[in-house]
Amino acid sequence: MKIKNLKQLGQLAKIVRQSQSLDQSTAGLLSGNGLTFMSQFENGKETVEIGRVLKLFEQLGIELSIDLPPAIEDKFLDKIKKIKDD
Repeated sequence: MKIKNLKQLGQLAKIVRQSQSLDQSTAGLLSGNGLTFMSQFENGKETVEIGRVLKLFEQLGIELSIDLPPAIEDKFLDKIKKIKDD
């Protein structure tokens, strides 16, 4: 799925959360977030913290991937390959 804005990302998380029979409060608690964050994110608030979104996605089992532009030079691709999980 191609995501064009934060509202779509929040809606996707909401659908996955609901498919797991989790309410916002429970999903927030399990991911270290609160009810306010959950509501704001699912409603597309543009200023939610990406780290909190990633924690929620991990809890929900959602994996993100990035499609890089096709014209990236090899020397930059080598740098990208060296990026490791912290």
